[in-house]
Amino acid sequence: MSRVLTLPRHGTLVVATDLHGNLPDFHAVVARFRSLADRELSPQLVLCGDLVHGPAIARDSWPEHLGTFYEDRSRELLDEAARLQQALPGQVHCLLGNHEHAHLGGPRVDKFHPDEAAHLERGYGVGGFEPIRRWMADWPWVAVAPTAGITLTHAAPHARLTSAAALDGVPLDGYQHLAPNDMADAGPLGALLWARTTTSERARACLRALDPGARVAVFGHDPIREGYVVEREPLLCLSTSFGCHDGDKLYLEWDLARPAASADHVARTGLRPVHPDVAPRYRV
Repeated sequence: MSRVLTLPRHGTLVVATDLHGNLPDFHAVVARFRSLADRELSPQLVLCGDLVHGPAIARDSWPEHLGTFYEDRSRELLDEAARLQQALPGQVHCLLGNHEHAHLGGPRVDKFHPDEAAHLERGYGVGGFEPIRRWMADWPWVAVAPTAGITLTHAAPHARLTSAAALDGVPLDGYQHLAPNDMADAGPLGALLWARTTTSERARACLRALDPGARVAVFGHDPIREGYVVEREPLLCLSTSFGCHDGDKLYLEWDLARPAASADHVARTGLRPVHPDVAPRYRV
């Protein structure tokens, strides 16, 4: 299947990033998605990678930089996301993140366990993770919204590409022995999954290759405690869950028929609180 997902030109886009096993945040985003469906607004839900591998830290040892305390429920989140996608095919999409890639030939990550992938897979029992692995292997790496001019990736659009089709020949595996710090320069897949930022020039070149009309890149990967940052155009880094306090967590909601003028335009008019009843701690 194509590594680039093309979204419809009409409907409502809902985008979340970096859930890392936070099931309550997943439920909050899905509830908003379902409310839009109830209003017949044809929503498209895109989860931009790193659904899995959450903290294994007791509440009394929880550090401030990880935001609001939660328990890692990666397995339940994956199972619910799979069921939701099966129930609503063509409306629910998961993009590959670097933590999912660890199950598919990417570097083994060790943020909270010596081997995050092995830890999650053990919870499924012998052979039990294989259906999940096959599902993840089919996840797209990029989503483009042609009329809106928005491109979605897990990490910053740092990849050097000649066209969207060029991604289809890039292998998933073969990265196991690379250090995470080397991945952003390890070809287009490494760049799309690991780059924390990039230059405006390189970002715009990547966007043009993926979709000639793309004007804005929305991605996650690097936690932003205020919920988002436009470091420079066309880059909007969004934090829906991991590393944020509940009041600062944001998701993107955007009319797919509405052209986005800039990353700043999208940030000012399209971001919504995941938990609107909780006051922000860091965002002004």
